[in-house]
Amino acid sequence: MKVQIADKFLPMYERDTRYYFLKGGRSSAKSWHVADRLLGLMVQNQDLNLICLREFQSSIKHSSKKLLSDRIEFHKLNAYFEVQDQVIKCRNGRGLMIFNGLQSHTADSIKSLEGFDLVWIEESQTITSYSLELLTPTIRKDGAKLFFTYNPRRADDPVYLLEQEVPEKNKTIIFSNYIDNPFCPTSIIEEAEAMKARRVKAYNHIYLGQFGVAEGLIFENVEVRIIREDEVKGLDCVQGSDLGFKNDPTTFTQNYIDHKNKKLYVYDGFSGKGMLNSDIAKKIKDMKAHVHVTRFDSAEPRTIASLRVLGINAIGAEKGKDSVTAGINFMQEYDIIINAHLTPFITSFNNYAWDTDKLTNKPTNKPNHDFSDEVDSVRYSVSHLYKRRGRPINISKPKGI
Repeated sequence: MKVQIADKFLPMYERDTRYYFLKGGRSSAKSWHVADRLLGLMVQNQDLNLICLREFQSSIKHSSKKLLSDRIEFHKLNAYFEVQDQVIKCRNGRGLMIFNGLQSHTADSIKSLEGFDLVWIEESQTITSYSLELLTPTIRKDGAKLFFTYNPRRADDPVYLLEQEVPEKNKTIIFSNYIDNPFCPTSIIEEAEAMKARRVKAYNHIYLGQFGVAEGLIFENVEVRIIREDEVKGLDCVQGSDLGFKNDPTTFTQNYIDHKNKKLYVYDGFSGKGMLNSDIAKKIKDMKAHVHVTRFDSAEPRTIASLRVLGINAIGAEKGKDSVTAGINFMQEYDIIINAHLTPFITSFNNYAWDTDKLTNKPTNKPNHDFSDEVDSVRYSVSHLYKRRGRPINISKPKGI
């Protein structure tokens, strides 16, 4: 098996340690390199067992299975691996790849993982201290290796604290971003540079892999977990979309709102750049979400009209003076629960912050545009709830400033 390795990732092959922490920004190819390294190890020894974990995994489609399957196909390794619906088996030994969510394990059930040789924890920035305390002592087979891949979020994230605590001789740390990736597509480089010119804070976090905004967060009432279908059954469905194209993504969100218990469930959605109206309509229809009303940015009436022709129940979100402030106030009154697979929305809510005064460096009462796209789609979805007779309600001073 011959692989192309970017220089940044050579230590993963050169150093034999128990822990490997691979962190950095978008399009750094860290997941791609880890997948190739794991496959290489399992080609050499077909009796190795690999478990791929995330903090939350509601279904196999939200796992690392697709990436590993794609790399098997790319390297023409079908003589070594059999890709099945739920697992990947080694053809020439007892080796197996399985895919789990850590949230589904208890202190007793996690003991079943102790015999695994290789562990890959994707999106490790979301892992809880409780999960780490269960996992790390469980993987105790001689020579076992744990690979953590993550986009740094905050300095108090449990995975970063673990990284700092592990002795130097037992860990390999690789930090990379798209600049270090010789295979990075030109289109990604152009997108990154465009964001750098317009939204430097977002660029530093998303593409350079720096810690996200820790101070001045607008929404601190956010919880990330798997949302069960029975939790939202019978609740009002509210949908919203913020339209973009080249520089900003088009975002769509399907939410459910519990007025009585003051809970807003961000249940499903998507975020992507370069989407045509036909692409947006297809995505919404694939989700069976076209049967519900979706409130789009009302500054785009022609797009809304086009989406109606394409079968989407589209209307303009109610906007007006202070509508952004009103929407923030309204959403701050609710507990916001984000479904665990919605990574762009998690990033957006975890970094959406008040702008700072350039002279005093203190937060203002205006939100910074960085990380606003996914939040805006949620805000549009409830715009009819905080507007009455064309006048915004709840225009008090927002929390957090």
